Amino acid sequence: MRFGLNILLSLFFLIPPFYPVRAGSWKPPASLDSLPEIEELPDLFSFSDGRCVRSIADWERRRAEMKQILQYYEYGHLPPRPDRVVAENLKKRNLSECRATEERMTLVIGSENKVSMRIAVYRPEKSGKLPVIVREEAELGHIEEVPLLIERGYMLVEYAREDLDLDKPNIDGPAQKAYPEYDWATLAVWAWGGMRVVDYLETRNDIDLKRIGIVGHSRGGKMALLAGAFDERFALVAANGSGCGGAGCFRIRNEKSETLGKITEPDRFAYWFHPRLRWFDGKENRLPFDQHFLKALVAPRALICTEAEQDLWANPLGSRITTEQAQKVFDFLGAGKKNAYHIRKGTHDLTPTDWRAILDFADQQFYGKHRGKSSNLSD
Repeated sequence: MRFGLNILLSLFFLIPPFYPVRAGSWKPPASLDSLPEIEELPDLFSFSDGRCVRSIADWERRRAEMKQILQYYEYGHLPPRPDRVVAENLKKRNLSECRATEERMTLVIGSENKVSMRIAVYRPEKSGKLPVIVREEAELGHIEEVPLLIERGYMLVEYAREDLDLDKPNIDGPAQKAYPEYDWATLAVWAWGGMRVVDYLETRNDIDLKRIGIVGHSRGGKMALLAGAFDERFALVAANGSGCGGAGCFRIRNEKSETLGKITEPDRFAYWFHPRLRWFDGKENRLPFDQHFLKALVAPRALICTEAEQDLWANPLGSRITTEQAQKVFDFLGAGKKNAYHIRKGTHDLTPTDWRAILDFADQQFYGKHRGKSSNLSD
């Protein structure tokens, strides 16, 4: 069973399962009913005990508390960085459709309980240290996006998320089997995989480590936000159409948007999240967080959320609200120009229009270049 008896007991008694103690003062409540009702979005600058954030040092402590809350209620707890990540079985070829090379390899993660994950690296034929976009997929080989990134001078690294955990319910994936003491759900596993890609990139000499971004669409957008919130090595985070459990808001949505109750149904996508999240089905006002927490955790690094007007299921309204709420933290940290929201006409997809908006924003943040229109960006 995915979380084991220890987690099942915690569902009934709110006794936290065993996992290594994190720094910080936050403790789970005695019961769900003891959580206060919060009709508006929870205040980013208020500690759970009511104290207010008044300094950067306070914010760092609040940030640690917010990460604890999100892991406990929504995603489960992620293992720390493993002792090593080694690339094996390298295969290299030139791409005829663009001036680039493709390297495929397997990352062997950890020296004891090893986990393997395949990646593909698409590199422009140019010298120097290059910026990188990381993206997960169910399988490798989504090269339709490669020419645009290569043309713009970016490397693209894909990783096969399902090597770590299948996108299926009631299955413990290889990563969860390797770290059984952690109660992480599927989105957390996939996000952890993106972090391991950065571990590997740090071993190369052709990477601009200050210009690494992570991009995801739909469920991948949820993952990208989580990875970017928890790993500060990502200088840019881009979530496209990420919806409920991603950039969308649990409390604020239109009538046709996916709800917390829908996404956590056992026959749908409950396995993406920790079982505790489903406690709040119909009780969203008891949530001690909302998705503006994830966005605020990215600050002061760069964040862009891209949406589509007709993609109502993904709640573009809620995404705009969480962006506006997170802006308060970006402003507090002196990074007011680093939080962006872009919306286009159309439906649920990651289109060339979305990619151009993301890369325009990346060029602006990484190099000070301004391309095209920016009226949809938060200023």
